[in-house]
Amino acid sequence: MRANASVPLKSVALPTEHGGWGFTLEPLLLGLLLAPGLPTLGLFLFGLFGFLARHPLRLLYQDLRRGKRYPRTELALRVGAAYLALSLAGLLLALLTAEGPFLLPLLLALPLGAYVAYTDARNRSRDLFPEVAAAFFMASLAPAGALAGGLPQEVALGSFLALTFRDVAALYYARTQVLRARGQAPRLYPALLALWGSALLALLSFRQGLLPSPTLLALLLLALFGSLTLFRPPVPARAVGWTQMGFGLLIILATALGYTLEGLPTALLEAPALHRLLGFALVALAFLAGAYLLLKREVPRFARALLGLYDLNALLGLLYLAFAGKVLPHPVLALLGVFLLHLFLKRPHPWPGIGFLLLGFLLLWH
Repeated sequence: MRANASVPLKSVALPTEHGGWGFTLEPLLLGLLLAPGLPTLGLFLFGLFGFLARHPLRLLYQDLRRGKRYPRTELALRVGAAYLALSLAGLLLALLTAEGPFLLPLLLALPLGAYVAYTDARNRSRDLFPEVAAAFFMASLAPAGALAGGLPQEVALGSFLALTFRDVAALYYARTQVLRARGQAPRLYPALLALWGSALLALLSFRQGLLPSPTLLALLLLALFGSLTLFRPPVPARAVGWTQMGFGLLIILATALGYTLEGLPTALLEAPALHRLLGFALVALAFLAGAYLLLKREVPRFARALLGLYDLNALLGLLYLAFAGKVLPHPVLALLGVFLLHLFLKRPHPWPGIGFLLLGFLLLWH
């Protein structure tokens, strides 16, 4: 899609840094899971469109600072203004419907936001400390959502701690792995200290009653996985990014699960019904994808995107098992099918197609 003959709309409307999506969506999703309702929906819109506005406004600032107007300048102004309008509409919705003082975490994080804007203006946003500051600033949206939904301050603080511990570990680990993937030899101890330091702080927070036990287990798993992979051959940067997105999703689901088990009426109480509904749709997709891949010798990108949906279904199956309190055959079959699909997608034709068909049969039995 193009805005005119010379400027693609995508180049102005969508940010170029892919890691920012995870650090933006994770606190927004955690807020929605902990306190589903209009206040957290408003904060979701506020955070999402505020994040999207950052890129066109940065382009606009750079053009105006040079004293020149390019074809992209007017487009950046219009796109940035539209994003800001949607973001402010979300904030207004939260203000009108909030049940608690949700502005407090946002105001406390405001200096971090100012620092991020300062580094953005000087093209230093990719440095380590600006990235940490940006992640912490966005993480404040999770406690804001908890407070807006009327949850206790302890839950708001716990949601913030869960995300910040994960953010520090992920940023140091991902930067180290990306440098290794580029053929460099960075020092490993900063990433190891970040991984296990975050796990230790999570343990201390758990002992003080500030974090639920599933969050602690998820952060320990992240530290263990990260430590093992740092001493193995490097993997492509894209694989590092997808892995970190998966761990981010695990952290927010574990945190929401922990508070659900403590008695909070979170959105995860609907997880069993969502798991069943999603499973019916994925049965058909598995058979269609399997038949298609049997005819193709190369695995297209859409197949790996579908794999993400089946991973989500498997995570919902884990939640189903957690709520049931005993081992049930249906979620176990979904988990087994996803495990086999991961193995078969790494093998040559016709194994990827066979993997999807086998998953379809397991889900159908499921």
